[in-house]
Amino acid sequence: MIDIRIKKALLNFQREPLTAPFGFKGKYLTELWQTVVYIETENGVSAACPGTISVLWSDANVFGEHSPDESSALMRDVTARALDIIRGESFKYPNELINSLVPELKKYADVICGRSVAETFVLNALVGLDYALWSVFAKENGLAGFDDIIPEFARSALSCRHERLAHIPLVSYAVDENGLKRLLDNGTALLKIKIGKSCGDGLTEQEDMRSMLEWDKARLTEIHSVASRYTTELSKSGRIRYYLDANGRYDSLQRLEALLDHADKIGALDMIELIEEPFAPEKEIFVGDLPVTLNADESAHSLADVEKRLSLGYKAVALKPIAKTMSVSFDMAAAIHKAGGECLCADLTVVPLLAEWNKQFAARIGALSGMNCGCIEINGNQNYKNWESLGKLLPKGLEFKAEHNGAFELGRDYYQTGGMLFENNGYCEYFKERF
Repeated sequence: MIDIRIKKALLNFQREPLTAPFGFKGKYLTELWQTVVYIETENGVSAACPGTISVLWSDANVFGEHSPDESSALMRDVTARALDIIRGESFKYPNELINSLVPELKKYADVICGRSVAETFVLNALVGLDYALWSVFAKENGLAGFDDIIPEFARSALSCRHERLAHIPLVSYAVDENGLKRLLDNGTALLKIKIGKSCGDGLTEQEDMRSMLEWDKARLTEIHSVASRYTTELSKSGRIRYYLDANGRYDSLQRLEALLDHADKIGALDMIELIEEPFAPEKEIFVGDLPVTLNADESAHSLADVEKRLSLGYKAVALKPIAKTMSVSFDMAAAIHKAGGECLCADLTVVPLLAEWNKQFAARIGALSGMNCGCIEINGNQNYKNWESLGKLLPKGLEFKAEHNGAFELGRDYYQTGGMLFENNGYCEYFKERF
């Protein structure tokens, strides 16, 4: 591979409104900022890619200490700092450059945020840059498709070739029974259900935890009463599968066990495919004896983190190439595969271009143990007010196609056309017109 020198590294950002308040981690978002990074090499090769800023997901403490706009601006500043560092520099492989940036950017983010930030905050800030780097890397080296950019160490982990991907829609706090029925009527087989709702201001921590648990029990009962009446060919059991996402809200193993006891009582326990991130990342609680698979997300943003979570009994990890960078996700996928664990590609409520990148990654990793095919979480089409117009920014010839009967059909030519992601897209036009 050749050395690539970065001549230009430019930044823009867009504010994208959501169709309705989007709730998780006990809080709500009404819009998501998108950074857009443009890279041009010394040889005139260019690429631009967005990155979705999600401070609430990546570091809830930073989000809680600032207004939504202030916290988004802080992450944007980290992206800007990264571009200042790489401008004029050379690289051979994008993952090596991205990994080299993280320590310095972590220090910078700590200073501007006034606290020690989670590493996911920094990785979230690097997503647009990461994909732009992989795009110019492919062009400069004459690589035609996604398979060609997979590092050698990750090829075994990304060796599957699924013909379809089960769509994982998000069931947020606000999704009612009618909304749930619409998803299931459309063939959904795996529901990602947000739990851990904060139940009001003025409560003590313990009062909030007790109220949260009761709310989660009632929510699971409500969803199970509907979903248990449906069947699907996408799961091995023929039943709808549940993917519970707690976003670190549970404070103890005992409280989580109480939720699982309730699930058992109502007949929902064997329908739980995963429980994601029940505890805050700093809580190192062994979960290997629980009757369900535990999935790590925010607590796993590096190779060392993956190994730590696996040692604590976690058997799955959410890969988020569109939130933790594809560079880091290659490392994580290889480690999980070597350990015999499971993984899936989760969403960050990203725009269509990033959703397509995520789909390429998801198409190549193994299926979850309870599923008959691969899967991917995509919820941007549920939540972005301007989803259709954002789809027009995809490279010419690439179209975001909605799921059919609960799955994205990939087709025989899917693995031969992945190179379209490397082509110039609508985001490039902004920079070409102005710079």
